[in-house]
Amino acid sequence: MTRKHFTQIISSLTLPLTLLLTAACLLSAGCTVPADFTAPANVPGTPDNGTGAEISPTPTGPNFRITPLYFTSLHSMQRALDPDVTLALPGYLPEGYLFANGAWAPASDTGWRSVGYQRGNERITLYQQPLDKGTFPIGSAVASMAPADTTIAGEPATLVVGKMTELFWSRDGLTFRLTGTLPSEEIISIAESIRPAPYDPGTPPPYDYLPPANPMDKTFDVGQTISADNRTVTFVSLECNPDRCEAIFLVDLVASPTIDPPPGGTSPPRSPDPVAVFRVDNNTPLRTTGSYGYRGEGDGTLIFWRTDPIPSDATFFHATFTQFREQIGLWEFSVSL
Repeated sequence: MTRKHFTQIISSLTLPLTLLLTAACLLSAGCTVPADFTAPANVPGTPDNGTGAEISPTPTGPNFRITPLYFTSLHSMQRALDPDVTLALPGYLPEGYLFANGAWAPASDTGWRSVGYQRGNERITLYQQPLDKGTFPIGSAVASMAPADTTIAGEPATLVVGKMTELFWSRDGLTFRLTGTLPSEEIISIAESIRPAPYDPGTPPPYDYLPPANPMDKTFDVGQTISADNRTVTFVSLECNPDRCEAIFLVDLVASPTIDPPPGGTSPPRSPDPVAVFRVDNNTPLRTTGSYGYRGEGDGTLIFWRTDPIPSDATFFHATFTQFREQIGLWEFSVSL
């Protein structure tokens, strides 16, 4: 069998596999969709708390695919790379962003690494690798404008604007790719602030996530309802334990199917596509998991969203929604704990 023939066979299996995965979603009570919808292709997804294992090399050549090491603590990532590799990190991020996860592929040809920051379900990701290993390819499937020339700290850079903003540049012996849904001015400001950040055992790096020493373990029946911009949202409940909190909301959007169902089957419900930020007390931001769950409930849609655990002495939990599908608005909740 030739390589071309083998590739054609694999390609022909892609659609049936996709349909099988869709069917699995339909059999469940609802669906789970990525909250970080801007994650570019060929980039590691939601990390776990362990270490990825390297995939075996081909019999006649180098590794054809490398599974990177994943990190949920930026300080731990710095320690793992030290002393051979020093991460370059932003000194500035817009309010509310915190480190979410990182990855490093030490066995790859380029030794690339990435750090991701999150605010609600908005995400910024910085990719970097040694300049002598090559630069990141410029271009994006979501670009809506031709690449534009700019500068970062006096060095030439390329800006690509579309559904997300991408910036490419090289500096201090490293080459970078910065992506996010922020305006290009903010992306440039973040890039201007990026500097090598050596590991310091006694000092966590800026914007690292620090879990609470004494997390809350309690359930709240909230029942708050807000109507604004012809949209009604109810904060149903909040359940917190030492590992995470889960907030449940009901929005008056019908989870109607997006495609016609196969014979004898059902179609997946349409996502409410929410955009939200969660905080406690004096605006301390909370990270969310990489996905939210949803399912139809009568004439509305239930949304299940997990966040970081919160301190046991927290007094307020704040949830702010700014978008559902194509509708922009403001739905703010403040729950006494």
